[in-house]
Amino acid sequence: MDTIKYVRDFMSGKKQYPYTLSSVLLDCLISAGTPYVFGVAGSAERDLYDHLARDEYKDQITFIQGNSEYPAARMSLGYARAAEKVAPLIMHVQLGPANAALALLDANTSKIPMFVFTVGHISTANDYREVLYGYYRTPELLREYCKHVYRIGDGANADKIIPRALRLASTPPAGPVFLSVAQDVVEAPLSKKNLKKTQYYPPSAPEDTVHDVTAALKNAEKPVIITQKTKNKESISSLVEVAEKLGAAVFEMRPCYMNFPYSHPLHQGFLGDDASMMRQYLKSSDVVLTLDCFYAPDIDSALHIQVSDNPLAFNENADKKIFSTTESFLKAVLRKLGDTPNNNNRIDYLRSRHETMRNKWLDLLKEKYNDDTPSPQRIWSEINQVFNHGKDYVVYFAPAFTQRLSVHRYLERDTPGCYYSALSAAMGSAGEAIGIQLAEQRRVLCVLGDFDAHVSQLPTLLWTCAHHNIPIVWIVLDNATGATVKGAFWRYGKYMRDKRTFVGVELDEPRTDWVKIAEANSVTALQCEHSSDLRSCLEKAVSIVKPVLLSVKTQAFEKPPEGY
Repeated sequence: MDTIKYVRDFMSGKKQYPYTLSSVLLDCLISAGTPYVFGVAGSAERDLYDHLARDEYKDQITFIQGNSEYPAARMSLGYARAAEKVAPLIMHVQLGPANAALALLDANTSKIPMFVFTVGHISTANDYREVLYGYYRTPELLREYCKHVYRIGDGANADKIIPRALRLASTPPAGPVFLSVAQDVVEAPLSKKNLKKTQYYPPSAPEDTVHDVTAALKNAEKPVIITQKTKNKESISSLVEVAEKLGAAVFEMRPCYMNFPYSHPLHQGFLGDDASMMRQYLKSSDVVLTLDCFYAPDIDSALHIQVSDNPLAFNENADKKIFSTTESFLKAVLRKLGDTPNNNNRIDYLRSRHETMRNKWLDLLKEKYNDDTPSPQRIWSEINQVFNHGKDYVVYFAPAFTQRLSVHRYLERDTPGCYYSALSAAMGSAGEAIGIQLAEQRRVLCVLGDFDAHVSQLPTLLWTCAHHNIPIVWIVLDNATGATVKGAFWRYGKYMRDKRTFVGVELDEPRTDWVKIAEANSVTALQCEHSSDLRSCLEKAVSIVKPVLLSVKTQAFEKPPEGY
């Protein structure tokens, strides 16, 4: 290159930067309506980051900086869940995909659309050498965790390869896709092409199937709806309308999303809560409709109709298996129900069950409400007062065994899209809260146990929030133990429980000072040690319109809660 000519062109404004595969990638993401790219900067991806700094891209797409691939992958996954669109993740060679693997496994299992891109090796000319170091085998690291893996050998078809990958990610069953390319390929100049948009049509049930199912539901004497992952916010209102017309009891599997208004009289509780008596109710039901349940229960005593856009989730014992999105299925059923009035007799009966169950939970709350060290019941009842049914806030709940039953009972989730929890039992998922906040107008409250705070790499998440001014309220429930794992040890019932000596889960020597960790990452921090201060601390935390952490000293683990 003529250096003098380069400088003259640059100074005169004539310099034209090359159009490369990175250009195609960003153009495709912008065309798909994606405003963010998540990742960790790496030298191999220098061309992509050069593009992100350019004027034509920096105002259209923002890079959200993680300081490790696993938290960055969780951020991307969280954004995909809340925004209901494909989320991009840019990873560095070799170790990047390995670090992100658990998050991608969760996305694949739960069918979350993600687009993962890496410069997987340096040069096509040196492939024979790089195979010795593992760069060339980067795609193989994630082949089992992604629905589509492809190694781009030539950038000339990038305008077809990248849109195809984005389409595959969102096509049911959705999931992560992974593209890898060599550095010399991604940096090679390309001829600019116009990107074409295609319209996507989600799967829907055949008309005659909808007719038969609707008739069965209308004629049922005791219909039940079970839901687990109502991913589309718009489908919740349709679900409520269908349930009211049928007078159907609605139960939830362990909820990972906001599936059905908690305060609605038809909400009859959760599979994991014995107080809801879900299993007993199912035995006397005649028609059961399960919506997007990955682990749909066996239904022996009733007609079992299962709806899912994931064929792998079907229970082979179900009587009818319908491949459809929940949204399109419910809308089709509503068209068949037409002007059918609400079944008020059944609704009144279920309202009485709902109120009896809620009153029992409130009595349990009173027993623990005034404990000096905050109990799980007190913590979640106070969060609920601030939460206000999800009108102004969204809760993301990371695994914490001693809290799970309390959050199900005392957090009133009534506004669509106001609640998310970890997709699996795997800990370390708190980074999803950052992606959810970027997709949301409402403020996100991320509640996590101290064990999960360690596994989630909370310090680097706090740094990302401070760096990008992402105003999450982080609430760490600090009882200095890994209660989720300790609960499993307790139920096993051998030496550790008998002797009250637990290995690998104690966090009190030394005890982590989360306030100092937050302050070290330029995040405002508060401390609460007494129940009487909990409400005022929460109100102060949400009044700070920037990232803030509230550390709450909670009751020490004794044994798993009753009935769970």
